[in-house]
Amino acid sequence: MITYAIIAQETEQTPGGTAGPAGGKGGGDYSFFIIVAVMIAIMYLLLFRPQQKREKERQRKREEMLKALRKSDHVVTIGGIHGVVASVGEEEVTIKVDERNDVRIRVSRDAIGKIVGEDAEKDAEKKLGDTPGENR
Repeated sequence: MITYAIIAQETEQTPGGTAGPAGGKGGGDYSFFIIVAVMIAIMYLLLFRPQQKREKERQRKREEMLKALRKSDHVVTIGGIHGVVASVGEEEVTIKVDERNDVRIRVSRDAIGKIVGEDAEKDAEKKLGDTPGENR
């Protein structure tokens, strides 16, 4: 497309001062801007628009996950803390981190990264080789 713009500019200015195929002096001045506008529109449609749709979908799923948050759900915070939801408030969630010592932490509802299944929590404990709160 860029070569088309260069060729269009060259045909407008023919030697001897006569007008080329563009139709007169300055007739092709807008063609460059039209080509640039079309290129920007194509980039928007192919790159930016799909990314915005994916981002909106991700935000919608996250909001649904936070609305579905219930007591006894196994969660991981955005900081990587694993725990079980003890209580859910409007803005805060209390997470039980250690069953044996009854350690609980309060975090913002937005700090919940994901809800994991109980099986995933037990698998993580087995990989570590000990249970949460166990002193070594």
